[in-house]
Amino acid sequence: MANSGLPPPSFDYVIAGGGAAGLVLASRLTEDPKIQVLVLEAGEDLTADPRINIPAMWVQLAGTSADWCFKTSPQTALGGREIEFPQGRLLGGSSALNTMLLIASSKSNLDFWARLGNEGWDWASLSNCLKNVYSLHSSTSSLSADRGNGPIQASFPEEDSKWPQIWRDTIADLGFSADNPPFSGSVCGAVTRPEAVDPKSKTRSYVANTYLSSASSRPNLVVWTSTLVEKILFSSPRGEDDQPVATGVQYTSTRDGQTLTGQTVSARRDVIISAGAINTPRLLELSGVGDAKRLRSLGIPVVVDNPFVGEGLQNHAIVPLSFEIAPGEGEGDGFDTIDALSRQDPAALAAAMEAYGRQTGPLSKSNTNVQAQLPFPNITSEEGKRDLERILNDTLRTTAGESESFPDTTNKTTPAYDAALKSYVRSVLESPTETSAFYMTVPGWASYNPNGSWAPVPAGNEKYYSAPVLLSHPLSRGSVHVTKSSPPTATETSTTKPTEFGLEVNPNYLSHPLDVEVLARHVQFVESVLVATAKPLATHIKQSSSAKRSPGLPPGPRAFAGDEGLERARKYVRETALGAFHWTSTCMMLPREDGGVVDPQLRVYGCRNLRICDASIFPLVTRANTMATVYAVAEKGAEIIKAGL
Repeated sequence: MANSGLPPPSFDYVIAGGGAAGLVLASRLTEDPKIQVLVLEAGEDLTADPRINIPAMWVQLAGTSADWCFKTSPQTALGGREIEFPQGRLLGGSSALNTMLLIASSKSNLDFWARLGNEGWDWASLSNCLKNVYSLHSSTSSLSADRGNGPIQASFPEEDSKWPQIWRDTIADLGFSADNPPFSGSVCGAVTRPEAVDPKSKTRSYVANTYLSSASSRPNLVVWTSTLVEKILFSSPRGEDDQPVATGVQYTSTRDGQTLTGQTVSARRDVIISAGAINTPRLLELSGVGDAKRLRSLGIPVVVDNPFVGEGLQNHAIVPLSFEIAPGEGEGDGFDTIDALSRQDPAALAAAMEAYGRQTGPLSKSNTNVQAQLPFPNITSEEGKRDLERILNDTLRTTAGESESFPDTTNKTTPAYDAALKSYVRSVLESPTETSAFYMTVPGWASYNPNGSWAPVPAGNEKYYSAPVLLSHPLSRGSVHVTKSSPPTATETSTTKPTEFGLEVNPNYLSHPLDVEVLARHVQFVESVLVATAKPLATHIKQSSSAKRSPGLPPGPRAFAGDEGLERARKYVRETALGAFHWTSTCMMLPREDGGVVDPQLRVYGCRNLRICDASIFPLVTRANTMATVYAVAEKGAEIIKAGL
């Protein structure tokens, strides 16, 4: 692996983006010694950085040079808030700064991908690809079929408090399974997730220190860091189809204190974009692939007219929910939390570091892997079914743009895709075994400020338990588009003002009224049932109006109970909802007439020798974290490309 000096004049494949997908592709393609691959990554190689390697330090890189430091446009349905969100700008991409959770999507979700016109992209295929991603270290016999044989090392963290079992027992008391197999594809109830953590070293296991590390000595693989791809280069149309041909890329590279601008490198076979759901459409539009009207208005020469580039942006809206635990539940009694550590208490820090030296304690894990995926609240009762039918009738027959409460929806989709998505979401909501929300747990404070930054744990000695809720299948969709014709400079990409990039990210959070109704009911369920009445969890939460809670959460207990409480839950959702780090679907894999940008071979419509392989191609966001599916998609992408050699 070379990282300095001038590259050869051409490679078989040039990959724009050295994140989770790009490095999997590079590793798999260069297994053939005759194939030469160049990877260009805008960020640096930080594989030795403890902020990456120590699992609990995953939040420390946000807002640094390793983060693109993006921010959304003002979100109409969220009161005009602009929300910050991290995206990895380093070797390994966001797999270097996320929560490390290996979460398979649901069978119904991935089978829906195939039904949209993507033959072979289904649960059976992608779950097999996922097994080539990870190796699960577990002695549990029920997981023997899910052990995998891939480079990413996966393990279950030590459970050193009573909180995980309390959560599982509480979910079981509500009538759901307490112990779902994490890779089953049909999780409904409590689930304990494996983390991408090497159990031998208790360090993050991610694409840069596994896939890339094992391939780094190959002479046919070159990786350049601190190298920003500015645009794709095309030759004039030729051949029977009279389509433009991607021939290489133009880039700017910084090495040894010098910045080289306007550099080019050629691809003999394909240019592959693996820049993620935000940067991939940016790169396409700067290269002349996108909505012709938009491109011409910016002075960008049109290469391929496709109005769906950058459209369809999806993400999970997340609502923070932190609750003060009952008095008397403290250190040494099995109810430890990470609050003292979050407060930077010197004694807690010293104890955590000492424990990590023994490969144990709160620094050795994400502290987020005990979770639940649950269906629409009360769906098995007649009252719950009537409630769901009413909101479906009220929201699915009225588009967000026609509703006074939700006036801002700008994404372009085709009627066929829109109808299919609504039908799928309806089927999920109506099923008692499909899940519409994803509940995380944290043994400590886990809340955010309205702009998306972390809200510090309140001063004092109180301890907290958090159960934030994510909406699994949003109907709200947004867009990512460039607002100027020139790529960002090296200086601009190192600032924390993404508007200087000439990029608008508009997820349109909660712009569809059904999203608000579903998410508000799940939030109501957490506040008024899970932490208020459900046993045993409720007995460990402080049930008093004086109990401290997430910012903006009304005093409890059961502030969201009943119809009036549901209206308060809606208000809380609009005032506090943010986005997860699960961006997808801006260059969807669909038939072109249905809004697609790539075909099932990952080829960009309207040109030749250009592919995309990253989360931007997802035709539907996964029902929870995206990392495992990104890895699986890259494995499948490598299979497709190698099969065509």
